[in-house]
Amino acid sequence: MKVFRIIIIIVFGLSLVSCGQKNTELDDISVVVQKYLDGTSQGKPQLVEEAFLPSLEIQWLGSSGELLRRKGPDYISRIEEGKVVPRYGRIIKIDSTDRSAMVKVEIEWNDRLYTDYMLILKVEGKWRIANKIATWVELE
Repeated sequence: MKVFRIIIIIVFGLSLVSCGQKNTELDDISVVVQKYLDGTSQGKPQLVEEAFLPSLEIQWLGSSGELLRRKGPDYISRIEEGKVVPRYGRIIKIDSTDRSAMVKVEIEWNDRLYTDYMLILKVEGKWRIANKIATWVELE
């Protein structure tokens, strides 16, 4: 019986350590997404640059259903330094495995609700947004 209790305590303790490590990773993923959200809404392109991998590409469908693309550096260059934009974003879901993650983000802006699906990688010890697709619906 005593051995059984020790095993339970060890297993429970290891699961808490595991959960703590997972929570830290989720926190780190949230931080990189928040850099993107803050950078775009507060006119701080350097924050977005820190959040994006240099190879990032954003993809979305145009009004006629055509595939549109923009490279990360081009996207960042369109952020006007110091210009506050009334966009309000929040993280809806984070799903991660090892050094890869998918994050769903919703952003309200210009009478639209944008949904971004971000692919995030942990590269050289840092989480960075590797790619994202975006879509939107009109708010009523």
